[in-house]
Amino acid sequence: MNIAFSSDNNYAPYLAVSILSVLKNNSESEICFYILDFGIDNNNKKIIANIVSNHGKSIKFIGVDKNEFANFPITINYISLATYARLNITQYIPDVDKLLYIDVDTLTNGSLNDLWNTDIEQYSLAACKDFFIEIEQADYKAKIGLENHYYFNAGVLLINIQRWRKLNVLDMSLTWLNKYKDVIKYQDQDILNGIFKNDVKFINTRFNFTPSESGYIKYRKEREIQFPAVIYHYPGPDKFWSNRSSHLKANLGYSLFKEIRNSYPAFKADFDVVDFRTKIRRLITERKYKFVYHIF
Repeated sequence: MNIAFSSDNNYAPYLAVSILSVLKNNSESEICFYILDFGIDNNNKKIIANIVSNHGKSIKFIGVDKNEFANFPITINYISLATYARLNITQYIPDVDKLLYIDVDTLTNGSLNDLWNTDIEQYSLAACKDFFIEIEQADYKAKIGLENHYYFNAGVLLINIQRWRKLNVLDMSLTWLNKYKDVIKYQDQDILNGIFKNDVKFINTRFNFTPSESGYIKYRKEREIQFPAVIYHYPGPDKFWSNRSSHLKANLGYSLFKEIRNSYPAFKADFDVVDFRTKIRRLITERKYKFVYHIF
């Protein structure tokens, strides 16, 4: 299983947490992690590498020059240029044919085998529909040429690298960006939706479960989401490391971070302290969704 993340040094501690969540739920799988590295310092890389090796897996850090993407727009202040690296991922990771790309702001809570084994031979990628965009942003979809297509969330992508290599995705991205540069809102996610609108296999939302999914319970029957969710994704400003986050499994992120800090006291991060009241509030929310709405 080939799994890629993209991160700068500011996000390195959260990268460590996300990786640890994968490791704890996929101990039987052979995994190689590929980190598109936008300047992670040596100390943080050493800690992350130790976490991975202690679980019997391998990891490679691949340096990325952020200036390569200097002309790409930053429209969301809590998302860095690192997100654009995947547009050129075939150059950074040339020796694989299939790759699972996961955003740093995710927590894995189950086996990734079913996702990894999804057949995408006839597609460039597999992804989950983004129901926030689908339900709340229909007008915006039309502005970027997607009025007759579903919009996917790019936080979890199963990528057919062979197909991307043949298509030259970076050139396609630049062409699309030139056309929509004045209206683009969601950065590389918009670009990927634009260039792959007819070349994506949609998979069950349990592999990229966002706060929006919790809010759109009334649409659940139509979407046929299977539970439990495997990957929890926190795409808004309230990440799993924020004490403002009330999304499901946010407590898991804090407990994994404490586990890392106990082993590596020098590991520094702006991880909000989660007080007892916040933990209880989150637990109550989880119980409500599990027993009332059957979402867990």
